[in-house]
Amino acid sequence: MSMLDEIKEAEKAAIETKQQANNKARAILKEAEEAANAKAQQEIAAARQTAKQYVAQTEAAAKEKAAGLLKKKAAGDEKLAQAAKTKLATAVSYIVEKVVV
Repeated sequence: MSMLDEIKEAEKAAIETKQQANNKARAILKEAEEAANAKAQQEIAAARQTAKQYVAQTEAAAKEKAAGLLKKKAAGDEKLAQAAKTKLATAVSYIVEKVVV
């Protein structure tokens, strides 16, 4: 084999080695990208679940607080209604007295 043939074979082997290295690097990058995407999807799903739980807790707390406020308002309204009922007879007597007289 001549020196020129040996150089050509060495160049050919170098090109093949370079292509194999490039292919291997692409495969490693693809695997890393897929793993990163999978991890990101898991993190997103976990964040969504946490957000849903937080929203549900907040809604429950808001409903509980609203129910308490409505109950308090109803009690106040009932107290005012009772006070008005106790003064109703006096008010009617006063009006009748003013109209009749």
